[in-house]
Amino acid sequence: MSARMKAVAKAPADLRVIEQFLYHEARLLDEQRWDEWDALFTDAGVYWAPASPDQANATHNVSLIYENALLRAVRIKRFRHPNAFSLQPRPRTVHAVTNVMLDSMEVNGDCVVTSRFQMIHYRREKQDLFAGTYTHHLRSSPEGYRMALKKAELVNCDAPMESVLVYF
Repeated sequence: MSARMKAVAKAPADLRVIEQFLYHEARLLDEQRWDEWDALFTDAGVYWAPASPDQANATHNVSLIYENALLRAVRIKRFRHPNAFSLQPRPRTVHAVTNVMLDSMEVNGDCVVTSRFQMIHYRREKQDLFAGTYTHHLRSSPEGYRMALKKAELVNCDAPMESVLVYF
């Protein structure tokens, strides 16, 4: 067993609690409970979907999505607006989160978690499948975990695709 795996194995966090957090987040996205989903982020939390494989930096490269709290608020407001015709009819999604791995754990409970995901997106009689890897940087608080970073790396991030209307 590697030193990293030994350190993670000794971590005080309950992996089941972390898994439940990730499943809850996916459920909020599927149920379009945007305010509750946004509240899972820290004040400085970022949602990032890179535009190329192994993209190490979000601010020096083009990204599919790179949103701080302000940009998430703008998108969420648009999701709710009755005149957002590009969202009519409303897209529907199903997120499946698997292979949850605790990569690092700090003494204070902050951690880095990777997982795999598949998202089915359905709208206007068309179904798309998105898949990739999530990396969550989670901050521990008395109220539970909050996301400092959610990175969604699509398997086909560098392929041509239509406008992304929802969150992966």
